[in-house]
Amino acid sequence: MIQKIKNSLRVLNSALIPSCLSRRLDAEIFGIVDFMQFASKEVNPSDIVLDAGAGSAPYKKYFSHAHYESTDFEDIFDQSSKTIHDFICTLDDLPKPDASYDAIINTQVLEHVEYPQKVIDEFFRVLKPGGKLFLTAPQGWGVHGAPYHFFNFTKYGLESLFKNAGFRIVFIKARGGMFWYLGKRIKTVPFYIFAQFLYQNGVFRPRPLALVLLPIYLCSLPICLFIIPLLCFYLDRLDKAQDFTLGYSCYCLKVLDKE
Repeated sequence: MIQKIKNSLRVLNSALIPSCLSRRLDAEIFGIVDFMQFASKEVNPSDIVLDAGAGSAPYKKYFSHAHYESTDFEDIFDQSSKTIHDFICTLDDLPKPDASYDAIINTQVLEHVEYPQKVIDEFFRVLKPGGKLFLTAPQGWGVHGAPYHFFNFTKYGLESLFKNAGFRIVFIKARGGMFWYLGKRIKTVPFYIFAQFLYQNGVFRPRPLALVLLPIYLCSLPICLFIIPLLCFYLDRLDKAQDFTLGYSCYCLKVLDKE
Protein backbone atom coordinates (compact mmCIF):
# COMPACT_ATOMS: atom_id res chain seq x y z
CA MET A 1 0.00 0.00 0.00
CA ILE A 2 2.77 2.44 0.99
CA GLN A 3 4.64 1.76 -2.25
CA LYS A 4 1.49 2.31 -4.33
CA ILE A 5 0.98 5.68 -2.67
CA LYS A 6 4.62 6.61 -3.33
CA ASN A 7 4.29 5.65 -7.01
CA SER A 8 1.08 7.66 -7.37
CA LEU A 9 2.73 10.69 -5.81
CA ARG A 10 5.68 10.42 -8.22
CA VAL A 11 3.27 10.48 -11.16
CA LEU A 12 1.42 13.45 -9.65
CA ASN A 13 4.69 15.21 -9.00
CA SER A 14 5.80 14.79 -12.63
CA ALA A 15 2.46 15.95 -13.99
CA LEU A 16 1.81 19.01 -11.84
CA ILE A 17 5.15 20.42 -10.68
CA PRO A 18 7.64 22.12 -13.03
CA SER A 19 10.91 20.19 -13.33
CA CYS A 20 12.92 23.16 -12.01
CA LEU A 21 11.03 22.82 -8.70
CA SER A 22 10.57 19.05 -8.75
CA ARG A 23 14.35 18.50 -8.68
CA ARG A 24 14.52 20.51 -5.46
CA LEU A 25 11.92 18.49 -3.59
CA ASP A 26 14.51 15.82 -2.76
CA ALA A 27 17.75 17.48 -1.67
CA GLU A 28 19.50 14.11 -1.35
CA ILE A 29 18.99 13.20 -5.00
CA PHE A 30 19.62 16.80 -6.10
CA GLY A 31 23.03 16.84 -4.38
CA ILE A 32 24.16 13.49 -5.73
CA VAL A 33 23.06 14.24 -9.29
CA ASP A 34 24.85 17.59 -9.15
CA PHE A 35 28.04 15.80 -8.08
CA MET A 36 27.70 13.16 -10.80
CA GLN A 37 27.33 15.90 -13.39
CA PHE A 38 30.56 17.41 -12.07
CA ALA A 39 32.28 14.01 -12.21
CA SER A 40 31.09 13.52 -15.78
CA LYS A 41 32.96 16.65 -16.84
CA GLU A 42 36.13 15.40 -15.15
CA VAL A 43 36.07 12.12 -17.12
CA ASN A 44 37.61 12.01 -20.59
CA PRO A 45 36.12 10.10 -23.56
CA SER A 46 39.08 7.71 -23.53
CA ASP A 47 38.70 6.89 -19.83
CA ILE A 48 37.58 3.54 -18.43
CA VAL A 49 35.08 4.16 -15.62
CA LEU A 50 33.92 1.68 -12.98
CA ASP A 51 30.60 2.27 -11.25
CA ALA A 52 31.28 0.32 -8.07
CA GLY A 53 28.16 -0.80 -6.21
CA ALA A 54 26.04 0.54 -9.05
CA GLY A 55 22.68 -0.99 -8.11
CA SER A 56 20.36 -0.16 -11.00
CA ALA A 57 23.07 2.09 -12.55
CA PRO A 58 21.07 5.35 -12.30
CA TYR A 59 24.11 7.49 -13.19
CA LYS A 60 25.30 5.55 -16.23
CA LYS A 61 23.94 8.21 -18.59
CA TYR A 62 26.41 10.77 -17.24
CA PHE A 63 29.33 8.64 -18.41
CA SER A 64 28.06 7.55 -21.82
CA HIS A 65 30.91 9.49 -23.43
CA ALA A 66 33.47 7.17 -21.77
CA HIS A 67 33.91 3.39 -21.48
CA TYR A 68 31.54 2.57 -18.62
CA GLU A 69 31.53 -0.63 -16.56
CA SER A 70 29.45 -1.45 -13.51
CA THR A 71 29.59 -4.00 -10.73
CA ASP A 72 27.77 -4.92 -7.55
CA PHE A 73 27.68 -7.80 -5.11
CA GLU A 74 24.86 -10.37 -4.96
CA ASP A 75 22.36 -7.57 -5.03
CA ILE A 76 20.11 -7.82 -2.00
CA PHE A 77 18.21 -4.66 -2.91
CA ASP A 78 17.15 -5.40 -6.48
CA GLN A 79 17.79 -8.87 -7.85
CA SER A 80 16.81 -7.83 -11.38
CA SER A 81 19.67 -5.32 -11.58
CA LYS A 82 22.27 -8.12 -11.46
CA THR A 83 21.82 -8.73 -15.17
CA ILE A 84 22.91 -5.21 -16.11
CA HIS A 85 26.38 -5.40 -14.58
CA ASP A 86 29.63 -6.34 -16.27
CA PHE A 87 30.61 -8.52 -13.33
CA ILE A 88 29.39 -9.38 -9.81
CA CYS A 89 31.68 -9.19 -6.80
CA THR A 90 32.18 -7.69 -3.35
CA LEU A 91 33.90 -4.34 -3.45
CA ASP A 92 36.77 -5.41 -1.20
CA ASP A 93 37.84 -7.99 -3.77
CA LEU A 94 37.53 -6.64 -7.31
CA PRO A 95 38.50 -9.28 -9.90
CA LYS A 96 40.61 -6.83 -11.89
CA PRO A 97 44.39 -6.29 -12.25
CA ASP A 98 46.14 -3.34 -10.66
CA ALA A 99 45.72 -0.02 -12.49
CA SER A 100 42.67 -1.07 -14.54
CA TYR A 101 40.55 2.09 -14.35
CA ASP A 102 40.88 5.80 -14.95
CA ALA A 103 37.95 6.67 -12.69
CA ILE A 104 35.67 5.05 -10.11
CA ILE A 105 32.27 6.30 -9.00
CA ASN A 106 30.80 5.00 -5.77
CA THR A 107 27.51 6.53 -4.63
CA GLN A 108 25.80 5.81 -1.32
CA VAL A 109 27.42 2.39 -0.95
CA LEU A 110 30.17 2.73 1.64
CA GLU A 111 27.70 2.56 4.55
CA HIS A 112 26.70 -0.92 3.36
CA VAL A 113 30.16 -2.52 3.52
CA GLU A 114 31.40 -4.05 6.74
CA TYR A 115 35.04 -3.11 6.20
CA PRO A 116 35.15 0.26 4.43
CA GLN A 117 38.93 0.64 4.62
CA LYS A 118 39.37 -2.56 2.60
CA VAL A 119 37.04 -1.17 -0.07
CA ILE A 120 38.86 2.16 -0.31
CA ASP A 121 42.20 0.30 -0.47
CA GLU A 122 40.84 -1.81 -3.32
CA PHE A 123 39.70 1.27 -5.22
CA PHE A 124 43.21 2.66 -4.89
CA ARG A 125 44.70 -0.60 -6.21
CA VAL A 126 42.59 -0.82 -9.39
CA LEU A 127 42.89 2.87 -10.28
CA LYS A 128 45.65 3.94 -12.64
CA PRO A 129 48.20 6.49 -11.44
CA GLY A 130 46.38 9.81 -11.63
CA GLY A 131 43.05 7.96 -11.45
CA LYS A 132 40.01 9.68 -9.95
CA LEU A 133 37.61 8.54 -7.25
CA PHE A 134 34.18 10.17 -6.99
CA LEU A 135 32.39 8.95 -3.86
CA THR A 136 29.32 9.95 -1.88
CA ALA A 137 28.52 8.71 1.61
CA PRO A 138 25.82 9.59 4.16
CA GLN A 139 26.24 11.31 7.49
CA GLY A 140 22.61 11.85 8.46
CA TRP A 141 20.57 8.74 7.65
CA GLY A 142 18.35 6.24 9.42
CA VAL A 143 18.83 2.51 9.13
CA HIS A 144 18.18 1.30 5.58
CA GLY A 145 19.02 -1.83 3.64
CA ALA A 146 19.00 -3.75 6.94
CA PRO A 147 20.91 -5.71 8.04
CA TYR A 148 23.52 -4.40 5.57
CA HIS A 149 23.83 -0.92 7.02
CA PHE A 150 26.99 -0.71 9.08
CA PHE A 151 28.10 2.95 9.20
CA ASN A 152 27.34 6.59 8.57
CA PHE A 153 30.36 8.86 8.01
CA THR A 154 31.69 12.21 9.15
CA LYS A 155 34.10 14.14 6.94
CA TYR A 156 36.89 13.26 9.36
CA GLY A 157 36.22 9.55 9.06
CA LEU A 158 36.20 9.76 5.27
CA GLU A 159 39.42 11.79 5.31
CA SER A 160 41.05 9.06 7.41
CA LEU A 161 39.94 6.29 5.05
CA PHE A 162 41.25 8.11 1.97
CA LYS A 163 44.59 9.07 3.50
CA ASN A 164 45.20 5.58 4.87
CA ALA A 165 44.70 4.17 1.37
CA GLY A 166 47.13 6.67 -0.16
CA PHE A 167 44.70 9.01 -1.92
CA ARG A 168 45.25 12.73 -2.31
CA ILE A 169 42.01 14.45 -1.32
CA VAL A 170 40.86 17.16 -3.71
CA PHE A 171 37.75 17.92 -1.67
CA ILE A 172 35.23 16.50 0.76
CA LYS A 173 32.12 18.67 0.49
CA ALA A 174 28.95 18.56 2.57
CA ARG A 175 25.79 17.94 0.55
CA GLY A 176 23.69 20.61 2.18
CA GLY A 177 23.28 21.70 5.77
CA MET A 178 20.66 21.61 8.50
CA PHE A 179 17.72 22.59 6.27
CA TRP A 180 18.45 20.05 3.53
CA TYR A 181 18.74 17.47 6.29
CA LEU A 182 15.42 18.50 7.86
CA GLY A 183 13.64 18.60 4.51
CA LYS A 184 14.75 15.08 3.67
CA ARG A 185 13.85 13.72 7.10
CA ILE A 186 10.41 15.35 7.02
CA LYS A 187 9.75 13.64 3.67
CA THR A 188 10.23 10.25 5.31
CA VAL A 189 8.03 10.87 8.38
CA PRO A 190 4.57 9.98 6.95
CA PHE A 191 5.75 6.76 5.31
CA TYR A 192 7.99 5.75 8.21
CA ILE A 193 5.33 6.18 10.90
CA PHE A 194 2.26 4.94 9.01
CA ALA A 195 4.08 1.83 7.75
CA GLN A 196 4.59 0.74 11.35
CA PHE A 197 0.80 0.45 11.69
CA LEU A 198 0.41 -1.47 8.44
CA TYR A 199 3.24 -4.02 8.70
CA GLN A 200 4.32 -6.29 11.50
CA ASN A 201 7.67 -8.07 11.09
CA GLY A 202 7.58 -7.32 7.39
CA VAL A 203 4.10 -8.82 6.90
CA PHE A 204 1.12 -6.70 5.84
CA ARG A 205 -1.02 -6.88 8.97
CA PRO A 206 -2.78 -3.53 9.62
CA ARG A 207 -3.43 -2.55 13.21
CA PRO A 208 -6.88 -1.12 14.08
CA LEU A 209 -5.35 2.31 14.69
CA ALA A 210 -4.26 2.45 11.03
CA LEU A 211 -7.78 3.42 9.95
CA VAL A 212 -7.81 6.26 12.47
CA LEU A 213 -4.40 7.51 11.30
CA LEU A 214 -5.17 7.26 7.58
CA PRO A 215 -6.88 10.70 7.25
CA ILE A 216 -4.03 12.34 9.22
CA TYR A 217 -1.50 10.54 7.04
CA LEU A 218 -3.13 11.69 3.79
CA CYS A 219 -3.46 15.29 5.00
CA SER A 220 0.21 15.35 6.00
CA LEU A 221 1.48 14.37 2.54
CA PRO A 222 1.32 17.79 0.83
CA ILE A 223 3.03 19.44 3.81
CA CYS A 224 5.72 16.80 4.36
CA LEU A 225 6.45 15.93 0.73
CA PHE A 226 6.17 19.29 -1.02
CA ILE A 227 5.81 22.44 1.10
CA ILE A 228 8.43 21.85 3.81
CA PRO A 229 11.11 20.25 1.57
CA LEU A 230 10.88 23.08 -0.95
CA LEU A 231 11.16 25.73 1.77
CA CYS A 232 14.08 23.88 3.36
CA PHE A 233 15.88 23.64 0.03
CA TYR A 234 16.10 27.42 -0.27
CA LEU A 235 16.57 28.13 3.46
CA ASP A 236 19.67 25.94 3.51
CA ARG A 237 21.86 28.83 2.35
CA LEU A 238 21.47 30.20 5.91
CA ASP A 239 23.55 27.31 7.29
CA LYS A 240 27.20 28.17 6.72
CA ALA A 241 28.71 25.49 8.99
CA GLN A 242 26.89 22.50 7.43
CA ASP A 243 27.78 20.20 10.32
CA PHE A 244 24.29 18.67 10.18
CA THR A 245 24.42 17.38 6.62
CA LEU A 246 22.87 14.56 4.63
CA GLY A 247 26.33 13.40 3.60
CA TYR A 248 29.46 14.19 1.63
CA SER A 249 30.68 14.31 -1.95
CA CYS A 250 34.32 13.30 -2.18
CA TYR A 251 36.85 13.73 -4.98
CA CYS A 252 40.23 12.02 -4.59
CA LEU A 253 43.22 11.29 -6.81
CA LYS A 254 45.61 8.35 -6.88
CA VAL A 255 48.91 10.18 -6.86
CA LEU A 256 52.01 8.10 -6.23
CA ASP A 257 54.65 9.42 -3.83
CA LYS A 258 57.24 9.84 -6.58
CA GLU A 259 54.87 12.16 -8.40
